[in-house]
Amino acid sequence: MRQYVVHEVIRRTLITNPDQLVVSGNTRLTYAQLYERVLRLANSLRELGIGAGTMVGVLDVNTHRFFELHYALSMLGATLHTINFRLSPEQMVYSMVHAADEWLFVSDTFMGAVKPLTAKFPNWVVMSDDSDYPLPDVARAHRYEDLVSAGDARELSTADKVQDTDIFSIFYTTGTTGKPKGIRYRHKKILLGALQLFHHLALHQTGARIDSRDVFMPLVPFFHIHGWGMAFFPAYIGAKLVLAGAAPPDVQAKLIRQEGVTALNMVPTQLHMLLEQPDFSNVKVLTGGSPLTSGLAKAADSRGVKFSLIYGGSDQLATAISVVPEDVAPDTPEALEWLRVGMRPLPMVEVEIRDKTGKRVPHDGQTVGTVWVRSPWLPEGYYKEPELTAEAYIDGWFRSGDLGVFYPNGGLYVADRERDAVKSGGEWIPTGMLEALLSEHPAVGIVAVIARPDERWGERPVAVVKPSGDVSADELREFLQLKVADGTIASYWIPDAFEFVDDIPLTSAGKINKVALRAQFAK
Repeated sequence: MRQYVVHEVIRRTLITNPDQLVVSGNTRLTYAQLYERVLRLANSLRELGIGAGTMVGVLDVNTHRFFELHYALSMLGATLHTINFRLSPEQMVYSMVHAADEWLFVSDTFMGAVKPLTAKFPNWVVMSDDSDYPLPDVARAHRYEDLVSAGDARELSTADKVQDTDIFSIFYTTGTTGKPKGIRYRHKKILLGALQLFHHLALHQTGARIDSRDVFMPLVPFFHIHGWGMAFFPAYIGAKLVLAGAAPPDVQAKLIRQEGVTALNMVPTQLHMLLEQPDFSNVKVLTGGSPLTSGLAKAADSRGVKFSLIYGGSDQLATAISVVPEDVAPDTPEALEWLRVGMRPLPMVEVEIRDKTGKRVPHDGQTVGTVWVRSPWLPEGYYKEPELTAEAYIDGWFRSGDLGVFYPNGGLYVADRERDAVKSGGEWIPTGMLEALLSEHPAVGIVAVIARPDERWGERPVAVVKPSGDVSADELREFLQLKVADGTIASYWIPDAFEFVDDIPLTSAGKINKVALRAQFAK
C-alpha cells in the first residue's frame, strides 16, 4: 500500500483475489467486477462535482452499493457520513444538518420515510434494483445504477492525491443520553483500528478466531463504525463477503447455510434472536456493545457457536477482545467464562482503570474504576463540540465513562456504563454482572437491571425481566441468594424489585435501552 487510504485496500484485493465473491441479495459480484463498478461510479460522481471534502450522507442497510461507496468516495477524497437509520427522525435529521451533508445517497427502503427532507437537501441519488424507481423532485436527482453505467472504468487521477491524514468518514453516537455526537476519522486511523481488530482475532486463542478462508457476514450495520470494520478487512484479505441487507433472523439463518458463512458480528440481542432459529449453529461470532450474559454464552456454546466479546465504541473504535489465557485449557467451562468476561487490549492499545481522582487502581479483579483508553486511532474529539471533547479526551487519553476491573493476568472486564451502574450506599453495583447471573436462570430470556432512587441508600437495583418460562420474583431472589452464599455477590446486590415485561426496548445500536426502562420503572 502506498498509504493507509481506504481505496488502496480494494486495489490490493484486485491483485490477490479478483475472483472472490461479494454477495448482496440477488447480486453476485467478483471483486474484479465490483472494482470496475467502483471506478465507474467514482468517475460519474466526479462529473457531478463530488470531490475532496464533499460531505456525502448514505442511508442504507448493508448492501453492495453501500460497500462500493466506501471505496468510490475514498478515491475522490470525499467524506462519507454513514447515517444511522435507527435514530429517531429528529436525531437523524440533526446528524445530517450537523454534518452538513451536501449529497444524500438513499436506498429505496428508506426513500418514503425521508421524502419530506427533499426541500432541505437538494442533491439526491436513489439506490434501487428498480430501474424505474421514481426520483425525488429536487434540483439534482440521479439513480445509482445509471451513474455506474455511465461512468468510465478507468483509474482516477485524484485517487493518488488522497492523503492518509484526510478525513474519510463521520458517524454519530446513538443519542440515548442527548444529542448524537459526531466523530470524524481519518483514513489511516479508521484502517489501523479495523485491521488491528482482524490481527487480534487471527493471532490469539479467541472463540471467533478468523482467517482468509472464512466467509464473512456483518450483521452490525455499516453506519456503526463501518460494521465494526467489516467494510474493510474481508477485502483486505480477499475473503468472500455476504451482505444480508434488511433480512430478518430466519432469512439470515438461511443465508448463512446457503453461502457457507463462517464468521459474523452482531450485538447480543441479535445473537439471542438467531439462537431462536433451529438451524443456527457452528459459526464464529464477534459480539459486543453490551455485556454478554452467561446464559446467552452457554446457549451459544451448546449450538457450537464460538464467540468472542469486543469492547470499544464510536468514539474509540476497537479497544479489547476476549481471549482464553495461555494457562487455561480451551473448550472448558473456564475458557468459556474467560471468553465472556476476560478481554485483552488490542496491540498498540493502552487501557487503564482509574478512580475519580485519576489514580490507577490495582489489577486485583475486584477494584472497580473508570476505563481510560489510549491508542493510535483515537479521534481528535467530537465534531463541533469543544466542551464535550474537553471532558472526554484528556492528554491523549479517552475517558470512556465505562466501569471496569483488571484481573492480575491482564484481562479486562467492562462491567457497566457509569450512568447505568447502581450507586447504593456509596458502593457500586455493576448491573452487567447482575444481569449475567440472572440470565443463568433457565426461565430468564432477557434481563436488564436499572437504578431506582431510594431515600435511604441513594439508589437500589431493579431487575426488568423478559421471561422465557414460568418464573416469579421470589424464585429469582432465592436464585441470587445462592450466589450470595457462595461468595459470588454481596447480599445488598439483590434487586429490591423484579418487573416482568413482554418485550425489552432497544437503542438504535440494538442494545438494551436503559433510558427507556428507567423512565418506565425507576419511580
